[in-house]
Amino acid sequence: MKFLELNKKRHATKQFNAKKVDYQDIRTAIEIAQLAPSAHNMQPWKFVVVEEKKQDLAEIARGSNGDQILSASYTVAVFSDTDLEKRARKIARIGGAQNFSEEQLQIYLKNLPNEFARYSDQYKSDYLALNTGLVVMNLVLALTDQGLASNIILGFDKAKANDVLDIDPRFRPEVLVTIGYSDDKLEPSYRLPVDEIIERR
Repeated sequence: MKFLELNKKRHATKQFNAKKVDYQDIRTAIEIAQLAPSAHNMQPWKFVVVEEKKQDLAEIARGSNGDQILSASYTVAVFSDTDLEKRARKIARIGGAQNFSEEQLQIYLKNLPNEFARYSDQYKSDYLALNTGLVVMNLVLALTDQGLASNIILGFDKAKANDVLDIDPRFRPEVLVTIGYSDDKLEPSYRLPVDEIIERR
């Protein structure tokens, strides 16, 4: 599918029908999504595919988001890894000599951990939020390409998400993505004319 067509087909879908989504389609979408760029190639994301704990997750959602979670086949909770030093070492350990030169391994094992240790809390928060945004956009486009409807949810109690999903507090909850099939025929949201958002110098 051409990229322009794919973007025009993607809509925020908030009502899903009863048709079940195949888990393998979710896994494929995540496999595509994680090809997104990330600063330092840190890939600081974690995907939690929620089906059995749907009711628990819905209870910490705000407003009508809970109903949306219950009607979706799956909700993917996207977390970011707040321990960037440990993340860098994990990439080196798993990637190993078959994927990295000795020089590249040292970057992940020493240089980047030293750099991350100097980040302020605000800088790290911005870093994680930006990288999450990149991978989540890739995810919803990959879902759209497979004919699946989705929506990105920010409105949920992030302070309770780790406990509800039994996730190590090292990982910070960022967004929820509801996924399913929908009968809704959605119209594109209004976009400003492109010349209204471009300046040339």
